[in-house]
Amino acid sequence: MKNKKALKVPLLLALLLFGVGVMGFVYFGYHYYQNTKKIEILNTEIEGLIEKNQELEKYGEWTLDYFKIDKALTKMSENKISKETRIKLTEKIWQISGLYDIDPLLILAIVSQESRGNPAIRGRYQSGAESGAYGLMQLKMETAASLGKKFGIILESEEDLMRPEVNVVLGTAYLMRLIGRYQGNVKAALIAYNIGHGKVDRLLASGKDLPTKYYEGIISRYRTLVSDSIFLDFTR
Repeated sequence: MKNKKALKVPLLLALLLFGVGVMGFVYFGYHYYQNTKKIEILNTEIEGLIEKNQELEKYGEWTLDYFKIDKALTKMSENKISKETRIKLTEKIWQISGLYDIDPLLILAIVSQESRGNPAIRGRYQSGAESGAYGLMQLKMETAASLGKKFGIILESEEDLMRPEVNVVLGTAYLMRLIGRYQGNVKAALIAYNIGHGKVDRLLASGKDLPTKYYEGIISRYRTLVSDSIFLDFTR
């Protein structure tokens, strides 16, 4: 009898210890799970804050870009466009520069080179004959009409191409198409914008140098826009 009693006590003790162990395991497991969840929630909140911060930084950059575009257009166009048109054009350039991830001042450098900010300008050859290029970015109807179909923009006449907000959308789209054609080579794309991609293709295929006068003019105007003091004075 004494032996049986002696056996029962260790068994009960073992069961008790096992139960305590299981409870301890469940307790620590539960708290580990809770802490893991808290860490996941905290990480999600941190990621959210980082995203919001990045959005704010991007918004700040875009706000500055908007200011630059508006100032540049004001200076460039003088009295060639109305205030209402300038505001609409500023918003359009701001939007498409973000859409294509292109510096809006490069778009404005082309506008400056091509038309001096005059949306009603008609391109002419040195002989005086009309070249068939119209508006701020001096687009030809055939090219503009082809691009317009992709954007749902119907051009019925050159007057439609004289609308600043239409012209810069199609002009920028054309530039981006050329940049893609030349695999990110902005220099070749800008030269093709001026003399046509067919001529640039032939020159590249023959190993001949590309004419750089137009490109250098664009870059010069771009640098002027970037460094111009009007961008440093927010009180103007």
